[in-house]
Amino acid sequence: MALELAVDNQRGNSVALAKTCAVHKGMAVACCCAAMATLTPVALVQMHILRDLPDLPGRMFNSKQVVTSEGAYHLGIPDGVLGLASYGVTLALLLAATPERPVVRRLLRGKLAWDATMAIRNVRKQVTEHKKICSWCIGVAAATAGLVFFGRKVRDAEPLETA
Repeated sequence: MALELAVDNQRGNSVALAKTCAVHKGMAVACCCAAMATLTPVALVQMHILRDLPDLPGRMFNSKQVVTSEGAYHLGIPDGVLGLASYGVTLALLLAATPERPVVRRLLRGKLAWDATMAIRNVRKQVTEHKKICSWCIGVAAATAGLVFFGRKVRDAEPLETA
C-alpha cells in the first residue's frame, strides 16, 4: 500500500513536472519569437529596405547610427540577418528539445550560452564604442534574457519515469 502511494505520488510529481516544463518551453519559445520580431526591423534597416527606426526620446538613443555602423556588418553580412538566423536555430532546438533527447538538450545548452554571450557583447559594444544605444537591440537583449531563463528549465528537464 505504501509503495503504491509512493509510486502514485511520484507519477503525480512527474506529471506536474511535465506541465511545468511545457509552460517554461512555451515561455522560452515566446521570448525567442519576441527577439526575432524585435530584430526584424533592425535587419530591414541594415538591408536598406526601411529608412529609419523609431527611437525612444533622449540623446542616448540612436538606433540607426548603431545598426548602420561599420561594425554591424560582419564579412559584409548585416548582423541583424545573422541574428535572425541564429535565433531561428535556437527556436528549432527549443522545439526539438525533449527530456528523451539528451543530445538536443546539450546543443540547446550551448546555443543558449552563445545567445546570452552575444547579447551581452552587443550591449557592451553599444555603450563603449558607439556611446549610443539602439533601443531595438536592447529589446532583443531583454528577450534573450527571458529566453535563457526559461530555456534553462527546458534544457534541464529530466525524462519521465515509467513505473
